Amino acid sequence: MLPRFGRAHGRCPGAKSRPAAGYIRGMTVPRVFAVDLHEVDSDKFQDSRDSGFSTYVLLTVLLVSLSAMSIGWSLGIAGASKLTICLFQDEDICDGVGEFPKHLLFSENSWSIAIGILSVGGLVGALASGAVADRIGRRNTLVINNGFFLAGSVWMGTATTAVHFSLGRFVMGIGCGVASGVANTYVAEISPIGWRGFYGTFFHLALMLGILGTQVAAALADHLQWRVVVAIPGVLSLLQVVLLPLRVESPSYLIKARHVNEARHALLKLRSGFDVTAEWQECLASLDSSVSTATTALSAAVQPTASAMSSGSSSSGSSSSGSSSSGSSSSGGPPGIFSHPRVGSLSQLNTSTGDASDSETTVKGSVVAKPAAAKPPPTEGARGPSSGMWQMICGRTRDDLRHLVGCSLAVMCLQQLCSVYMVLFSDSSLASMLFDPQSPLPTQWACIIACIAAMPAGILCMFKADTLGRRPLLLISLGGMCASSILISVGRFYGPSSLVMAAMFVCCFVFTLGVGAIPWFYAPECVPAYARSAMTTLSCSAYWCLSIVIGLVVPAIERSSSSQWLFVVYGGISVVGLLFVALFVPETAMKTTADIVKEYSGSLHFVAKRRQRGSSQFFIGGRR
Repeated sequence: MLPRFGRAHGRCPGAKSRPAAGYIRGMTVPRVFAVDLHEVDSDKFQDSRDSGFSTYVLLTVLLVSLSAMSIGWSLGIAGASKLTICLFQDEDICDGVGEFPKHLLFSENSWSIAIGILSVGGLVGALASGAVADRIGRRNTLVINNGFFLAGSVWMGTATTAVHFSLGRFVMGIGCGVASGVANTYVAEISPIGWRGFYGTFFHLALMLGILGTQVAAALADHLQWRVVVAIPGVLSLLQVVLLPLRVESPSYLIKARHVNEARHALLKLRSGFDVTAEWQECLASLDSSVSTATTALSAAVQPTASAMSSGSSSSGSSSSGSSSSGSSSSGGPPGIFSHPRVGSLSQLNTSTGDASDSETTVKGSVVAKPAAAKPPPTEGARGPSSGMWQMICGRTRDDLRHLVGCSLAVMCLQQLCSVYMVLFSDSSLASMLFDPQSPLPTQWACIIACIAAMPAGILCMFKADTLGRRPLLLISLGGMCASSILISVGRFYGPSSLVMAAMFVCCFVFTLGVGAIPWFYAPECVPAYARSAMTTLSCSAYWCLSIVIGLVVPAIERSSSSQWLFVVYGGISVVGLLFVALFVPETAMKTTADIVKEYSGSLHFVAKRRQRGSSQFFIGGRR
């Protein structure tokens, strides 16, 4: 009997208990697991899918969020620093021109182009992000992408003309587009199932922190040069270049790239102290283009039974555990814990280039069972046409993802269409028109307070996205935005400036609570790994396309005689979004990707149905 080494790790709250697989008293069964010898009972290994909070994952997500902070800084810097960066042709330039003039000369049209060209670069970067991330990896893409942030910061910081400044904004936009897709994909692939919402919310919180930083920098314009302010994303990018390579790559990408040994070690690092066998098999199956995800979900459901059958057959007298574990599939029973439809068994995968005679490997305090050497399964669908955006939209991938693709796109579009940030932070003149100039609170500080008011909502979303669910938060957010938009419209029509300001603070709060934060991690978590890059590319491209359109339309409406109706339009969009989420958007919290795809595959369909005939209650879930 093996000695006991202490208490077991705590599991994620609310997670279902799963029996540990692969241990048989008196013999060694090949398995893939991570065990901290000082904290885990040798006979009570817990499934990594039930793993809880991880400091290693948290630090990795914080480093990735530096890209989101750079995006927020880039989005807010032009509007916040407009008065300090530029002077217009009808104004007097009293500080002259030199090698680096204090102000740049813009016309109204050239300044609008300088603001909008960031979104054009974002679209270019988003379209290229998926292909690049699939070729060189998620982590490596983020590291290399910092070159765009650094180059854009240097270009803008040394600008002497309006064209020079606009080109720097375009280069910065490419970095924003790449980071918006790849960062969320990377976070989704390294996060445990029960903590995807917690870690995924960091992206939007960091983005908001970047916008808040630009507002504070604009308030301190008398003491801080704008050339220093625009260089901040370059400093953040240097920090990420130094520290992010020290973190592991996404296991899903490494399996797809046939670096199986590195993938196994990365997963062990991310799930230290837990049995990663089942999660390892799910990663393999989700990248296999020949087997449907529904089959994967069924295989995962029968794993405990299969493991018990393997244990019984092994204890009947066979001394070779490898043959007994691989023989379960040949005997006609359910697939074992290591079985894979294309490989036959996980124990056939090549996992080490070191000494093959060792039966176990220790990685920084974790014991790792070392399977036999072999090549990983081919994954044609991971890079082939089956994972392309058009094939995914048309349902021609191995799973019919049309419903999930439509819902992910709709949620991402709602984030942009309902966004009040375009009014507050994209151009200071729009915020000045919204707030009463006679108000005792200056417009600049009103924007800062609105941004601060949104931060607690992001923290609340972080802790409730996994327990309360995505759908309830989206419904609360859209309902609150509808009500606050009506109040803002009433205030603009009838004059109470305090009502407009208070309703705007509420609108920023409820926006961040759901519609602002959830779409970033909703898209990558609801599709299998073979379609994840295409999904994030599609959703982020839609985001930046709408950003271009709104950047042209909203300022034109705000400067027209119909400006008072702007928030009536926002309220109407919120109502449409509320109905769509209630009827179509599925719940993904605390569910594996295989379960999500199995439950919500097919064309667009209702997910809200009555519990029973004659009942007025509805359930949140799929078809019954």
